[in-house]
Amino acid sequence: MRCSPGRPRRSIKPLNACRMAVGNVLQADLQPWAACTPIGILSVNPIPPGKLRYVLLYSSKVTHMKKTSTLIMILAMMPAAAAVLSANDALDDELISAAREGDSALVEALLDQGADIESRIFGRTALMYASIMGRSAVVETLLDRGAALEARDNSERSALMWASGEGQVAVAATLLDRGAALEARDDRGYTALMYASITGQAAVVETLLDRGVDINARSDEGSTALDIAYDKEHQEVISALRTAGAVR
Repeated sequence: MRCSPGRPRRSIKPLNACRMAVGNVLQADLQPWAACTPIGILSVNPIPPGKLRYVLLYSSKVTHMKKTSTLIMILAMMPAAAAVLSANDALDDELISAAREGDSALVEALLDQGADIESRIFGRTALMYASIMGRSAVVETLLDRGAALEARDNSERSALMWASGEGQVAVAATLLDRGAALEARDDRGYTALMYASITGQAAVVETLLDRGVDINARSDEGSTALDIAYDKEHQEVISALRTAGAVR
């Protein structure tokens, strides 16, 4: 089913969300009048196997759907989707959704049903998403169930780096208590302290300093946490670092 400029279009936000999702994942411009519905868009712009889950998750993010599984179930009715979307995929995606939402009971239930605790969306695990959102209880649950504490995303960022950059003090402390590597680095040589400095998270900086972090460590480009704080003009972080003896 195709649209024409003269035909009224319904549900423009979901339509645009789906078009954005497909275009984002395929990294291609879609036909402007490819289809009136998400199903039409997907039929005109086929998605390679292995890419569908990312389209679904991106669509749910754009449309602010709280339960990813809702969109998954709708699109799974389509023949093209059913061919590449398994029941385990749905469990894994719902696990990450539950971790983001802070639903520890659902996380436990999904793991009991066979969800992969190390499954990823955009390179990030459920532990990373829970850390980003500050879901301390879920972080504890995932670690108790065997989640990899030092798993890395596509940029080599750990859960501790994510928690630090997002200002999630309680989660950062929990991760450190459970043995997270304080001096771990991403693919640019950035540490958790540097990520906290980038976003001005003074409370996290203080927590990391209390744990004995290397205050003068340098990234691959030669910047210290203090250099970064000055560049971003985060005065509280600058003060905390200088008081602790940081140098440029």
